[in-house]
Amino acid sequence: MKRLLLILLMVGLITGLLVGCSGVTTPPDEEEGEGEGEEEVVRVVLVELFNSDGCPNCAIVEPILEEIAVDPDYDHDKMVFVEEAGWGAYSIPEGSERYKWYLPSSSDRGTPNILINGLNKRYHGSVSKAVLMSQINAQSNSEAKIKIIATRNTDATSTIISGNVTNISSSDLSNLVVTLMTYKNRNQQGFKYSVTNIVTEEIGSLTSSGTHAFSLTVDEPWVGNGLHGAVLVQETATYKKEVLQVLYIN
Repeated sequence: MKRLLLILLMVGLITGLLVGCSGVTTPPDEEEGEGEGEEEVVRVVLVELFNSDGCPNCAIVEPILEEIAVDPDYDHDKMVFVEEAGWGAYSIPEGSERYKWYLPSSSDRGTPNILINGLNKRYHGSVSKAVLMSQINAQSNSEAKIKIIATRNTDATSTIISGNVTNISSSDLSNLVVTLMTYKNRNQQGFKYSVTNIVTEEIGSLTSSGTHAFSLTVDEPWVGNGLHGAVLVQETATYKKEVLQVLYIN
């Protein structure tokens, strides 16, 4: 009897060993579906038109940019278009200073000036719709280095846009700022994307995967004021003053 029990015990142990070694456990980071659900970040292009009231060439290029801005293939997930008056009607001090920051020499600041992602590409004067669309496409297809998320809170007198900027590239980034531009339709021919306020906050450097929390306030109530917004991250220390990413705020 004891011999029979011993035999049965040995058979059970051998069977357990065979079953336990019959497969290989997949490590958690190698399981099927890794990477699924990760959000692809697209580089959105900022197009800035520096114009002035009564400028004849502005009246030619502005409708072209407006046509592109409402094209379903160039919506806010691909491009954000704003207009900044360099001087005169509808100019604001922050817009004039921004124009001088981009182009220190007054001889370069005639209107119209179209800037795509900062000074990545500049067109001074007339330019065709096909050329603009081609350049916007090229910029949009380049690698996104920055991800922006933001929320809007508003009351009767002011609006706060807050969120996070994340470096999603493999390299450290430096000399960065985050800027909020508000803009609206002036209800006249032209200036349908006219900037009303510009607020900037310094980020400085962001290591790879680093995040910066921001909060930007403008003294404008959003609801009932017809406002739109653009939050952008920009390098400041290079000639191009490159806009790395922009997020449309409804």
